[in-house]
Amino acid sequence: MSQTTGMTGNADKPLLRLNDRQWFNRLGQVAKSIGSREFHHELVDLFGASIRHESCWIIRFSRAAAPEVLFTHNVAEEVVNTYSHSYSAIDPFSDFWQNQGRAGVIMLSEAKARSERTEAYSRVFLPNANISDEMSVFLPTVANDCYGLFLEREQGQFSRADVERARLVFPALEGCHRAHMGWMFANLHNSSDLELSGLANKPLLIQDRFGTDVYANDAWSDAVAADGAIANLLSEFSAYDNAQTRSLDGYVLKFEALRGDFPLAPHGRLFVLEPHDSSPRFATEISLDIAAPAELTPRERDIFELIMNGRTTGQIAQRLKISKGVIKNYKQRIYRKVNVDSERALVRKFAPPLRAMDASAW
Repeated sequence: MSQTTGMTGNADKPLLRLNDRQWFNRLGQVAKSIGSREFHHELVDLFGASIRHESCWIIRFSRAAAPEVLFTHNVAEEVVNTYSHSYSAIDPFSDFWQNQGRAGVIMLSEAKARSERTEAYSRVFLPNANISDEMSVFLPTVANDCYGLFLEREQGQFSRADVERARLVFPALEGCHRAHMGWMFANLHNSSDLELSGLANKPLLIQDRFGTDVYANDAWSDAVAADGAIANLLSEFSAYDNAQTRSLDGYVLKFEALRGDFPLAPHGRLFVLEPHDSSPRFATEISLDIAAPAELTPRERDIFELIMNGRTTGQIAQRLKISKGVIKNYKQRIYRKVNVDSERALVRKFAPPLRAMDASAW
């Protein structure tokens, strides 16, 4: 499902009102696409039909693996690669899903407020990727996973009216998403196409509420045959009605109690095996080797380097043991010397090209 396109956002197009016939036509198009590869593409298009944006993403978040970019619209390939290779591990939206696990409309400001590890993402990656603000809709799937539909602004912030429109359309987005997931799982016996679920080629077992196997793919059978500990663990989950994980050699076993409206096994149980993620999932900071402009003094160079590595004014003050007011004065001097008017402009001017950031970010 991973795909990038050169299509433009809707910044130069008329926005649809929520009582506009065209908006309902779009909703009908989403309903027609249920069960197809294009479903989530149509869904994010409906999400953005009434909200000005320049680009969009679809990202799958998990509590056991790094975020996975599934689709982008009007996003350069090097931006996607840099996010995936270097910044996904400190994405505040990923932290939000890991810690909160809540569906709904989530703004960048809310995600950042609940994460302590993401300054470099906000202060280095976003400016260099030409992103000013992000709005997301989180749609839970199964096995502790979530689809995040993202709209991006290149300039300015999403307004309160934008957020209100997103919240008004959320029930329609969630309802279509649940129908799509239900269709997909109801047809597991007849189809091997699991790409849209994010479960492609992963060992998967579904049991009914009595513990009887309803569906198991070949990957699950192979994994159980190779490691008898997997089958022995299943009985441990019988007493749980919430999501759980267990670590095995080379795998994470993920369990989820299914809802009553899950078509294949109402009130049943779902198990998925995920490989242990080898990426630096819990890294706390990024260190970029960026040469300071020659015209800066030694102290200004120290502050420049800390700015370019995503440190806040408070963090710089603490590191250098001087007041925040003094740091702010130094920043203004740096801006004047390099002919920029803000920290965002400074990062965009001096951060290395996105391709170069891939190799040096960690």
